[in-house]
Amino acid sequence: MAEEESAYLIRPPRGEDVEALGAVHCRVWQEAYVGLMDEEAFAALTPERFAQTWGRRLRPEEGVAEADQNPNLLRDGHSARGEQVAVAEHDGELVGFISVGPARDEDAPTDTQLWAINVVSDHLGTGVAQQLLSRVLADRPAYLWVADGNDRAIRFYERNSFRLDGAQTTDRDDGLVELRMVRR
Repeated sequence: MAEEESAYLIRPPRGEDVEALGAVHCRVWQEAYVGLMDEEAFAALTPERFAQTWGRRLRPEEGVAEADQNPNLLRDGHSARGEQVAVAEHDGELVGFISVGPARDEDAPTDTQLWAINVVSDHLGTGVAQQLLSRVLADRPAYLWVADGNDRAIRFYERNSFRLDGAQTTDRDDGLVELRMVRR
């Protein structure tokens, strides 16, 4: 039997994706974190704010030597600090992204961290998040932080062999309570 072709193109992000990534990133947070973040921080979520961050990550600074560029700058989906990012495109529109990199916590349970996987609600349940995860992280050991109360995400991670390990933190900037999940 032939393998079914996906409706999604998984690819590295490009400079021209900045505004679309900002919109997707903001929309996902607004959909997933309503009632879970401090109201003031939630109200400050804007596509422009997220696009500004993506712009620093996807567009090299003019007049700055490559060796002196931001270590977070992504080239073909990879940064100098070891991060890999991929986006999901459907009918020419970005609908999600994934970011995986080295552990950012001093007491990390693994060397690899799933920094983010975000898919807009219209595309939840389509398999696109699974495609992103399989393509970038595969079955490597990793850990992640997930918002307490984001039960759909927790179930997705559990289906992918991640388990809550009891660690918890509260983000000092937005009040989001996060739970750690680990896959060994």
